[in-house]
Amino acid sequence: MIQSDKRPVQSDFANLTDYSLQRPQGMKRFYVFVHFTDDSTCLWSNIFALDRRTAHLLVIEKFNDCLDYIGSINVHESEY
Repeated sequence: MIQSDKRPVQSDFANLTDYSLQRPQGMKRFYVFVHFTDDSTCLWSNIFALDRRTAHLLVIEKFNDCLDYIGSINVHESEY
């Protein structure tokens, strides 16, 4: 079966992840996809928070200067 490539075009995708961070004891690990109105996407992972609400607030704080251009924010909890 042939499937289309659903990954974002490299020029429309940014990764802001700091892979050197270690998860603090008792915290959950989250990652987020931020989609902008110009069809670009940003991945930020290794977000450490106690719950999804706090992780969402950290994302809003990080992208505060461009909130007018955000189309959607998708927060996911990482299993590992």
